[in-house]
Amino acid sequence: MMTTQKDVDHGYAWVALAAAVSIQLLAGLVAFASGVINIAIMHEVENDITKTSWIGSTLIGSYTLLGPIAGMVQHRIGSKLTAFAGGTLTLIGMTIASFCKTVVGLIFTYGMMAGFGLCLGANVVGVIPGQYFEKKRPAAYGLCMVGGGMGLFVAGPIARYLLDEYRLHGTLLIIGAVAFHMCVAASLIRKAPLSIRTVDIEQEREDEEESAKKMEAMGEDAICMSNLHSGTGNGTTLTSSQRLENSDDHLTKSPFLHKAHFSSISFEKEMSNRCCLKSTCSVLKSVSNKSFLLYNTTIIFWSLGDAACIFHLPNYAEVMGSSPTAASNLLSALGAGGVFARFIIGLWASDSSMEFSVLQVGFLGITGVITLLFPLMSDTYRWQLVFSFFYGVYSHGTNSLMGPFAIELAGLATVAVGFGMVYFSCGVGYLLGPVIASFIYESSGLYDYTFIFAGVCFLLSSTSTAAIRVTLREPSSV
Repeated sequence: MMTTQKDVDHGYAWVALAAAVSIQLLAGLVAFASGVINIAIMHEVENDITKTSWIGSTLIGSYTLLGPIAGMVQHRIGSKLTAFAGGTLTLIGMTIASFCKTVVGLIFTYGMMAGFGLCLGANVVGVIPGQYFEKKRPAAYGLCMVGGGMGLFVAGPIARYLLDEYRLHGTLLIIGAVAFHMCVAASLIRKAPLSIRTVDIEQEREDEEESAKKMEAMGEDAICMSNLHSGTGNGTTLTSSQRLENSDDHLTKSPFLHKAHFSSISFEKEMSNRCCLKSTCSVLKSVSNKSFLLYNTTIIFWSLGDAACIFHLPNYAEVMGSSPTAASNLLSALGAGGVFARFIIGLWASDSSMEFSVLQVGFLGITGVITLLFPLMSDTYRWQLVFSFFYGVYSHGTNSLMGPFAIELAGLATVAVGFGMVYFSCGVGYLLGPVIASFIYESSGLYDYTFIFAGVCFLLSSTSTAAIRVTLREPSSV
């Protein structure tokens, strides 16, 4: 059943949004549980933190860095099949991983296979709100990102419970089965009503049919003119039956009329070639867009700071005297702030008078300031909790604006590839952030400088977001 225009912002759009939220929740659950699962891998597979950390890093890297590939897959086969593929690949990867007894095997199965499956599902989440919502699009994206925040909030306790009851083997099997419910959510996704690519194809089809009709009309006029002026050698005219016979013969032998007559036969092939060419041009256009590339730079700075901050926050709390359980609760507080912010910022951004860049400049600027000041007010656990909550509020609001920014800067027609590029930029920051922060800590011996590094990254991200507004105004000033 095709989705109609009435489903934009209404009706079945909310069912598709519920499916996207479910996929984001499942992907977040698997991704954020990797930290707890890594402890079990050290106990049951190999007690080497340097080697086992590559498993979680590969999972997050595949989840984010393969975004452009996931975007091209979704651009070609659609959201439903992409989500099905994501759920199936995650199940297969986690199932095989449950039988692996080596770090290398877990890297390829749990890290790469399951990670790419999560990447496919996450890319669908980044596209669905843009194709089903128009006026309420930012709010829809905010609700989707709430799913990721909920995944962060529940991943630790669920993974810990499963490990206590079923050990590593059973935990990987159960989490893989839970992630397979992406396919259930995928079954609720229909053809998007705001797929510009589909609209363009239908418009081209109408244009081609109109051109074919004109071509056939021109052929008929040429045949009639040929019959009117044709005759025998003694000046007599042809009979009506002779005209009809000659007309058919002329139609068969004339190359021009032959092409017009059989143009419908090659129509599908020509349309397919045109669609492929148009898709390639659209992708290249989104890649070369100066404003969109600048936005990806913004995301790299933001993810550098976010990864450095989250990676060292629990360890910093323990160094300051907190227990391991209390230190891990800081991530739950961060997740609670993130859930609140992702929804509220989505609603706020739905106001037509509010610019996305203004929101992001403000929130990233505040995040940079409170992160720089955190070492000065982190003596007590109470202040650490306060910082964690407000850090989640101001920093993770960026997640809700990724989809709207990708649509605004790269276009709705190529949003699948555009959102994949944004995820790739996140992956760059999340891979390099902990490495740089660890190097700073090893060189200085103080965690304070890692938070200063994170704060500077947030301020740079806020500055580059402000520069996007300048690039968007350049064409109007020419």
